[in-house]
Amino acid sequence: MSQEASTVLICPGQGAQRAGGVTDLADAVTELPNTGQRAFALASSITGCDLWRLGLSDDPSDELALRQPSLLQPYLIAWAVAEHARVAERIGPLGFITGHSSGMNSAIALSGAVDLETTLNFAWQCGLSMDRDCTEMPGGLLALVGAGRQAAEAIASESGASLANHNAPDQTVVGGTFQALERASALAPQHGGQAVQLRVAGAFHTPSFERSDRQNRELIAALPIAEDFTPIVGNHCGQLINSPQQLRDELCAQYVRPVEWLSALETLYAKGVRRYITLGPGNVMAGLVRRYGKTVSERIQIRRISQLTV
Repeated sequence: MSQEASTVLICPGQGAQRAGGVTDLADAVTELPNTGQRAFALASSITGCDLWRLGLSDDPSDELALRQPSLLQPYLIAWAVAEHARVAERIGPLGFITGHSSGMNSAIALSGAVDLETTLNFAWQCGLSMDRDCTEMPGGLLALVGAGRQAAEAIASESGASLANHNAPDQTVVGGTFQALERASALAPQHGGQAVQLRVAGAFHTPSFERSDRQNRELIAALPIAEDFTPIVGNHCGQLINSPQQLRDELCAQYVRPVEWLSALETLYAKGVRRYITLGPGNVMAGLVRRYGKTVSERIQIRRISQLTV
């Protein structure tokens, strides 16, 4: 099997950011390739916020501001495009691209399905409606480390939360109101899990975002998608996406249904992927792939994209 067919690029979603995290990308914006500079300039222009400066800040209040979907989603796209531009030649051809949760926006830009400026505008507009739901339906996400799907569903049922992510055989996420998450945190040890609060602005992938999901479907319907692009593996059920309609189907309801990340990893492995390259700040994506890698028979290679730089 060729390296192209066996390689996937993975884009992280909300929760990957941290205060001052953009310092991992470059010491100064001028050091980025032209593509990277353009990505942050476009994102900042569209959102009306200097996302590079915000990402450089180690002030916790700035990190809190960056959690807003209307800022964070364009920021993560700009990060992904800039980071990929630095090492694209080292990666070589890709067999697949995927994104965890809102990382799908980065994936559609890097796959060639939608041009960068259009993707940034789309993410910003979708994010604005999600900002509103974060304010009007306050809540969050709770990772249950060590708890499988069955345990997570039991915790969700008992606490009033909802299953939000199935990330690995032994790592799930529930979302809901802060009261529901407090109950879920107390229940986690009884089901073999350790509860960890995630750095997000709302209870994503739960019914809390039904209103913005309905509104954003109009934006999805109007999105100009290319006929040909690098195949994407979706979050809905780990399905292969290689047509405009399949991509629209993936984007619809992505914020009210659970992220079936384990299914995505299973699909990639079944397609022969053995080289997993993760983008973005932190080790979240690499960690999830590593957990999955312990369950398969053939060895897989996991690399953060920063490890490919000189």
